[in-house]
Amino acid sequence: MKILKKILLILLALVLAFVIYSLVPRVINSKNSYSIDFENSNLLSKEFQEDLRQYVRDTATRTEIVIGLKDNQVIFEEGNTKKLINLHSARKSVMSLLIGIAKEKGLLNLSENLGSLGIDESKTPLTDQEKTATIRDLLMARSGVYLQAEAEVDYAKNNRPTREQYKPGEFFFYNNFDFNVLGTILEKKTRMSIGEFMEEYLAKPLGMQDFTASNVVYDSPWPIPNESLSDYPAYWIFMSARDLARIGLLVAGNGKYNETQIVSNDWLEESFKPYTRLSDYGLAKDPLDAYGYLWWLDTDKNIIWADGYGGQYLLIDPANNLVFVQRNFTGNSLMSSGLFLIDENRDTSHKNDLLHIYNRTKEYLKNR
Repeated sequence: MKILKKILLILLALVLAFVIYSLVPRVINSKNSYSIDFENSNLLSKEFQEDLRQYVRDTATRTEIVIGLKDNQVIFEEGNTKKLINLHSARKSVMSLLIGIAKEKGLLNLSENLGSLGIDESKTPLTDQEKTATIRDLLMARSGVYLQAEAEVDYAKNNRPTREQYKPGEFFFYNNFDFNVLGTILEKKTRMSIGEFMEEYLAKPLGMQDFTASNVVYDSPWPIPNESLSDYPAYWIFMSARDLARIGLLVAGNGKYNETQIVSNDWLEESFKPYTRLSDYGLAKDPLDAYGYLWWLDTDKNIIWADGYGGQYLLIDPANNLVFVQRNFTGNSLMSSGLFLIDENRDTSHKNDLLHIYNRTKEYLKNR
């Protein structure tokens, strides 16, 4: 009887330890020394804002958080805009800015190739052809390296070309190998972690309110073991909606924020060229029709998008200096992540939710 009681106590302790562990957040909101509060604008009437809020609440999808800005001021806000949420694939658009900043500081050259950079895979070594892929090829998702990568999507698994089927630069393939290796290259060339470089050269000059270097984590975004598929880990950026909106304002302002040039307009112009027409690959999905340097493009309306799993969207309208962000919580601990993953509606957010809010706001401002 005593043995049974001891066993039960041990099991109870193990269950309790697991529950506590499952509740531990991957990242936490930390007070930084460089945060700058946004100013609020009264451009939108209270009645119109309430109509937008009602739309957010009533939508059948998982739209949880929305923030809109014009001319560096908040014009609309719904939900907890300071909540740290995984950017998922929207991280890649942020990486585009970081690569641009590093290039402009003379820390890297887009013509450098994988061979000269010492990039290889220990389990499946790169071929001589694959090693000729340049940083520019990686930015365009045209490396010609078709290997398994950390955190790749089903599309990559199901549509992967055969090795050396295309030369670097020839063929667009949305492959996490390219994106993850860019993170490794940035760290190698700057001798800083992604989080450190981002904090110093992006978060601080933008006055981000909720970001610290520890908001960038590697491998699995959740605190569980991850099978290693590649020598190059995925990097996950946890960011609040209001800080992601600052990224949008930077882009809308031609690389300048509060009179400080953070990234050059030349880099942005280069980044937003439609290197890939998605219709050529049967991938066009309204409103997106092209791909630049890790940014999705709507060339018809001159709108720039960052897009991440679970409904992480950044919409930038440079012509009107208008920015909208939509965020949906995908978990920040084993428990909250698990609850998200078992939700049947976990990935039902669509760009159309944010596009609807943007279009209504744009029309309102036009007729104001």
